[in-house]
Amino acid sequence: MFSVPNAIMKILCLHGDDQNAKTFQSELAPFLSKLQRLDIDLSFDFVDVPRHQFHETGEVRDIRTAHEWLEKKVDDSSFDGVLAFSHGAALVSSFLLYRQWYDHELPPPFKFAIWISGNIPLQVLKDLGVPVSKEAEDVVAQARLQRDQGLGPSLDHAAKARRAVFDSDDCFGLNLNRIPLELKIRIPTVHVWGERDPLFPGSVHLAGLCDPYIRKIHVHQGMHEVPRDGRELTELASLVEWCIQRATWPGQTQL
Repeated sequence: MFSVPNAIMKILCLHGDDQNAKTFQSELAPFLSKLQRLDIDLSFDFVDVPRHQFHETGEVRDIRTAHEWLEKKVDDSSFDGVLAFSHGAALVSSFLLYRQWYDHELPPPFKFAIWISGNIPLQVLKDLGVPVSKEAEDVVAQARLQRDQGLGPSLDHAAKARRAVFDSDDCFGLNLNRIPLELKIRIPTVHVWGERDPLFPGSVHLAGLCDPYIRKIHVHQGMHEVPRDGRELTELASLVEWCIQRATWPGQTQL
């Protein structure tokens, strides 16, 4: 097995919309404990994400405003990877796509990404010229309705879950084959979501936009949350270890 160079890997940690850096760190504590047992020196930088309108409206102009904050954070500090939850993951994933499309000469701001209950705003894909079907929009709208009503995933979404992960022609309404390579995230990624999370189709969309050859998926038994079961965290820690090791392979660059 390829070993990680003997250096501290610095990871930026971004919380979700109803959290702050302190609460996110607390929720991640059992998982961080597992990661600290790996044969890798890790440093976690938890920061408070400003309450940009992006979280409320999802409008492209607000998303781009949030990207300005993230870009400054990345430029001011050197990070090896990012670990983000929910809206934090949406912020990072959309930032990566815009950077690849408009600033493709720049290196990736992160070598790897770990996304928990992540998603990619469909407005971002449309703004970048990706064909987004009405079916994909309906899937996201139905998922949000399920959440707002305090329900789990719709029966239709649950029935299509496995197929959507592996069907590049129909990833919950997105035809991944019609998305150019420049709009695929090509750093090693780990995707985590709960099988009882009504918003999980958004996580499947995000996974579909990442290189499947350097991508791992873990589905836990919970909802829209950080998993806490000890056995699941042990498995998840092994996936993160793989992700970090894969990111340090010679030649691992964004093509």
